[in-house]
Amino acid sequence: MNSKKLILYSSVFAIQGLTNAIIPVLPELAGEGNASPAISSLLYSGYFIGAFLTLLPFGILADRIGNLKVAGLGITLTVISGLFISFFDNLWILGISRFVEGLGCGAFFPAAFSMIVEWEDSQRSMGEFNFLLNAGLAAGVFFSGILAEMGIKTAINIFTILAGFSLALLLPEARKLVYSDSSGRKKKKTGTSNHKEFTGKLPETSMTPEPAGYMEKFGQVFSESGLWKIWGISVLLYGATGILTANYADYSADFLTKPELGLAIAASYVAAMLSSLAAGRTGADYKKIVRTGLILAAAGVLLSVKAPLMAFFLIGAGGGAAIIGLVTATSRISSSGFTMGIFNTGIYAGLGIIPVFGSIFIEPLGYEKVFLGSSLVLLMMLFIKLE
Repeated sequence: MNSKKLILYSSVFAIQGLTNAIIPVLPELAGEGNASPAISSLLYSGYFIGAFLTLLPFGILADRIGNLKVAGLGITLTVISGLFISFFDNLWILGISRFVEGLGCGAFFPAAFSMIVEWEDSQRSMGEFNFLLNAGLAAGVFFSGILAEMGIKTAINIFTILAGFSLALLLPEARKLVYSDSSGRKKKKTGTSNHKEFTGKLPETSMTPEPAGYMEKFGQVFSESGLWKIWGISVLLYGATGILTANYADYSADFLTKPELGLAIAASYVAAMLSSLAAGRTGADYKKIVRTGLILAAAGVLLSVKAPLMAFFLIGAGGGAAIIGLVTATSRISSSGFTMGIFNTGIYAGLGIIPVFGSIFIEPLGYEKVFLGSSLVLLMMLFIKLE
């Protein structure tokens, strides 16, 4: 395994593990006297807000100074935020640290995706990368709950150390990064890429940023290349499944115990890990992979009213497979950090906005009708033609 792959693989596991390690201990971190849903939600959402606001700017920065530099910045911010969460209990510091952790995510993922899609074995590598992403999410929740008796920050400390290990792996590359050319890009060798670039004339990104130029570039990449279709599928896929995940604890309160609910959610991570590997190693066309993911996710949402464990397993499998196809589809338009930033923004928009919007309809319509509607929306995405 080459050094860059090792850096990205170890980093995504640590970053996602640290992200989820905070979830089981949110009330304790908020403090016994402050353990209101608002405080807990603030500590939870600070990460996603930070990521959502910076995915695109950091994607642009990756195109200018180099993907590995910006990915390294993301790892560094993750380590810094983890250290502050580990050593401080002040709510302001914890909240700001979660926001900084989100900044780290915003820096890391567009740059990492841009690097991976340029590798010769890009689809297989993306499957492995997404496997470790979901493994980190599952490990974060699992070990945080298991080790809470030893100390509420035990798992947070462990994943901070792992992130530090990834940062240490980056140090041998530091000298090369410092003395690389100003654009930070490496010339592609013939045969090392299996995608095509969007060929329209775009504003030069190696010069000083001009908002008007980026708006023009955004319009060309988003509309003329068909990226809006991929972005829309991402928003609705993660939004529809997010509605279920965000509201299932309340919906299932009468027929699922907390351990059973935890088992069901864990099943979604395991399924995503397995489907990511399978999708990355299959020779199937990316369009078929996306359609298969949507069908599995839709079936999972539909089954949620009767079979929770199977439902979450199918949702995880669908999401894990679909993202491999969606990233591959995006890379055929462009592998730039700018484009990958736009793509990732769609995922976080779906996770952050759609569940809030969908929850508005739960009181007048009821949980089951909203879940059914979410499933139908996912099935409607099958009629979108990806180029």
